[in-house]
Amino acid sequence: MSEPRSLSIPVILGTARKGRTSVHAARLFTHLLERRTGVRSELLDITSLPLPVDDAGEAIKDQTFSAAINAADGLVIVSPEYNHSFPGLLKHVLDSCLSEYIHKAVGLVGVSAGPFSGTRVVQSLLPVMRELGLVTIFWDINIGQVGTVFSEDGRLLDDAVVRRSDRFIRELIWMSKALRYGREHVTIDEEAAERAASVPCPVCGTAMTHHADKIVPAAAPSEAEVVMAAARACSGCGAQDATLASMPATEV
Repeated sequence: MSEPRSLSIPVILGTARKGRTSVHAARLFTHLLERRTGVRSELLDITSLPLPVDDAGEAIKDQTFSAAINAADGLVIVSPEYNHSFPGLLKHVLDSCLSEYIHKAVGLVGVSAGPFSGTRVVQSLLPVMRELGLVTIFWDINIGQVGTVFSEDGRLLDDAVVRRSDRFIRELIWMSKALRYGREHVTIDEEAAERAASVPCPVCGTAMTHHADKIVPAAAPSEAEVVMAAARACSGCGAQDATLASMPATEV
């Protein structure tokens, strides 16, 4: 009997500001996830992504980031609070993908230098997560007065963060497992199952399960048409795939 596939849950560090203290929180959660049996994680730092600023959306897709999100079963986003919201560069990066996110779990970690503990950054991120197709777990981590939680060199000063993270990580792992099973074994609905042709996995040849559609309005060639991103997953090797197809807007 083959060993079960590890869950991939990368951590996105959502700020490029110099002297950012939230990098310590992102490294901590990467470490805490890697300590869990059957979970692998990596830190995705948005400062390392060579994304242009003269365009936006999937037109600026970075293949390294896209591949990491496509292979992920869940995500953690660590973001500081900037002026009652989250950094604009984080939004720029998140918008560079779409089908890669659909029906995957995400946990949010808000970081703040002040007393509000990053609650407002989490609040601002919630509608964005929904629009991307991510499924937000109902536990958040809020780290306020971050300068008292981590030293300047990143040493953890308050172990309570680790204790509070346990339920957050367990819920994220559960949701990641449940959604992966759904992507790989449950078709979107009976109509789609009858209409959609079987798509073989490009890696192992197993038939891929159609698990999601999402409208991509910016890609439509005319107002009378819409473009649908169809997401599929392979139950054999876990590979994921997405295709774009245009259709009359009246059929949506």
